[in-house]
Amino acid sequence: MSIVGYDGLPILKEILSTPGNEFCADCRTPLVHSECSWASVTLGCFMCITCASVHRNLGVQISRMKSVQLDKWTEDECLNLKNYGNIKVANIYAANKPEIYRHPHKDSPGILVDHWIRAKYYWKEFHAETTQIPVYLKGVKSGKLLKKGKQRGCWLERHFLLERLTNTIEYFDKPSTSGQKMLGQIELNSCYVLIADPSSVQEKPNCLHILYHHGHKLRSVFLSGPVREIVEWYYAIRAFQTQIGYSRNCVDTKCESHLEKTAAEGRGAWRRRWCILVADQILYYKNTMDPFPKGVVKLSKHDQIEKLHRLPKNLKSGPDYVFTLTTKKRTYFWGTESEELCHKWIDRIDAVLADMVD
Repeated sequence: MSIVGYDGLPILKEILSTPGNEFCADCRTPLVHSECSWASVTLGCFMCITCASVHRNLGVQISRMKSVQLDKWTEDECLNLKNYGNIKVANIYAANKPEIYRHPHKDSPGILVDHWIRAKYYWKEFHAETTQIPVYLKGVKSGKLLKKGKQRGCWLERHFLLERLTNTIEYFDKPSTSGQKMLGQIELNSCYVLIADPSSVQEKPNCLHILYHHGHKLRSVFLSGPVREIVEWYYAIRAFQTQIGYSRNCVDTKCESHLEKTAAEGRGAWRRRWCILVADQILYYKNTMDPFPKGVVKLSKHDQIEKLHRLPKNLKSGPDYVFTLTTKKRTYFWGTESEELCHKWIDRIDAVLADMVD
C-alpha cells in the first residue's frame, strides 16, 4: 500500500546493512558503501547495478527492480525486503546449486553472470523444490556449434558429442543420422575450458575457448553459439572433468589482455601480444584467436615479479607501466596500457605463485 509522504530510504539503508544484504545477491559485490544499489521488489533481495540490468530483462513478473537511492518505496515493499533478504532468497533459489557450478563474482564473464541469474530465478534450476537435473549434469551432451577454422579463420558449423565412455569431445561434419565424418577429438583429461574474453572475439562475443594438448603444443579451439548453449557446454565439460578425476583442469583465466613484450632480457623492440594467465602458465599470442601461442611461460614457486618504477638503460622506450617476471631461465619484461592493468597482472601472478607448493 502506498502511503503519502512515506520515506523508505532510512529503513532501506537499515535493511541493507543487515548480514547477507551488504553484498549483491548474485555476484557478491559489496553494497554497503555503494551509491547505486538496487533491489528486486518481487524477490525481496538487494543487488548491484550490473546484476540489476540482467534482472530487468527477466520481466517484471519475475523480478521488478527499484533503485534504493533514487526510487520511491512504499511501506509494504520495504516490509517485503525485510521479511526476505539475500540469505533467505538464496536458500530458496540457490538451494540445489551443483558444486561444479561457479558462483560468479564482479569480474566473471558477462555470459556466466547472465546465465546464473536466469538459471536461479527464471528457469529455477537450483530452486529448493526443483527435482529436475540440469542438462549439463545428465552424463551426455551433443549439439551444433560454430567452430572457428584453423587455416582460413572462417566459422564452420560442426556437430559435437561429449562422450563419457572415451572421455573425449568429438566433432563431426554432419549430424549422426547423415553418415557423419569425425573431424577431430579433444581429450577431457588434458584440456581447459574457458569463456573467451569478449574483447578477443568481437565477431562472436559468446564464445567457448578450449585449450588442449596437440602434440607438444597447446591448441586453441573457439566455439560459438547461443548464450545458454555455450554456458551449458562449459558446465558439461567441467562436470565430466570432475567426474573422471580431473577437477584440477576446472580452472578459469586469472587474467587476459593485451600486453607489450620485448625480446630476451629486454633487448629488442616491444611487441603487442595477447596474453592469457591460466593455471600455472602465461600463454602469449600474436593475434587473439590464433590456434597456437607464440610462447608459453611456465610459472614456478620461486619466480619473482616486480613493478619497475624506472626502466633499465638497456631497455628501449616503450609502455609507461612495466613489470618483470624473473624465472630460472630468464627475465621477462611486460608492459601495460595503464597502471591499474599492471597491478592486476602482478596481483594475479602473485596469487598463482602463492598457491604453489615446493
